[in-house]
Amino acid sequence: MKLKIEKLALLIPIIVTVSLAAGCPQPSAKLKVSRNEVKQGDPVTVSWETKNAKTIELNGEKVQAIGAKTVTPSQTTNFEVVAKRGKKDARDRATVNVNTVTAPAPAMTLRAEPSAVEPGQNATLRWSTNNARTVNISGLGEVPASGEGTVSPRTSTTYTGTAVGDGGTATASARVTVTEPPPAEPPRSNAERPRGNPQPEAIPAIAAQFTRAVAAIFFEYDKAELQPAEQEKLRRAAEWLQQDTHRTITFRIEGNCDPRGTAEYNLGLGDRRARAAKSFLTDLGVDAGRIETVSYGLEKAMGREEGSSRIVPSWAHDRRDDFIYLRGGER
Repeated sequence: MKLKIEKLALLIPIIVTVSLAAGCPQPSAKLKVSRNEVKQGDPVTVSWETKNAKTIELNGEKVQAIGAKTVTPSQTTNFEVVAKRGKKDARDRATVNVNTVTAPAPAMTLRAEPSAVEPGQNATLRWSTNNARTVNISGLGEVPASGEGTVSPRTSTTYTGTAVGDGGTATASARVTVTEPPPAEPPRSNAERPRGNPQPEAIPAIAAQFTRAVAAIFFEYDKAELQPAEQEKLRRAAEWLQQDTHRTITFRIEGNCDPRGTAEYNLGLGDRRARAAKSFLTDLGVDAGRIETVSYGLEKAMGREEGSSRIVPSWAHDRRDDFIYLRGGER
């Protein structure tokens, strides 16, 4: 009888342990991701659901039994949820593959031919792009990846193209300058016509004098400030322009740039150069109403390398203001 009691005492702890183990439910865990394949920088939602667990971890971080979070993996990442209860655990995994290959950036060129027209005339815009899904040009709307279109600007206009692709956005600009033609001279009566030799050579003669007296000026790279030597040229030009016989002359200042930089940037730089010369002349007393300005940017650039400003072609020669006789000064 005593032996039976001792055996029973040994069995009781075993029975209790087995009963407790049988009464502890097995935890469960489920994990899913919104997308298994993404591009670098794209967000992903990771969600999970667990049961019968006392502790839950997502990639080592303690979380609630049920939840979700949005992440932006920079590289291929494995996600794992672990649900534990005592010595029992449940796990689930998911992998998000990140495509780190960068799409090529788009490129675009845009030019206007001709770049200067008179009112009512047309100009042709020609463009080409690479790696672009959509292309838009102001004044034309959405256009094919490459092609040409006709525009009829009433005033000087800068046309801007935008190419959008998987690798980003590219822009290009082209300017069409609308110039006013010189007013037609009213016909003279016989009494008004001068005696002796006719005077058709008067305007070409004064134009040639203008070209000699008002010479081109040059600029430093990426600058619109007037150098001392160029200021002296403008002072001599102002003296000539202020002479009584020359006060009716009107002229145009054309700003130019070397071929480095974008077309859009050089249009702005050429405009600043033309306006700098105009401002200097008006400060010396030349009437601003006699002066027109226009920027050609890099359209007239001929140089292929740096060189003396007096040697064509060179980048230094391209960085200049030209002075163009328009009308007036007739005797």
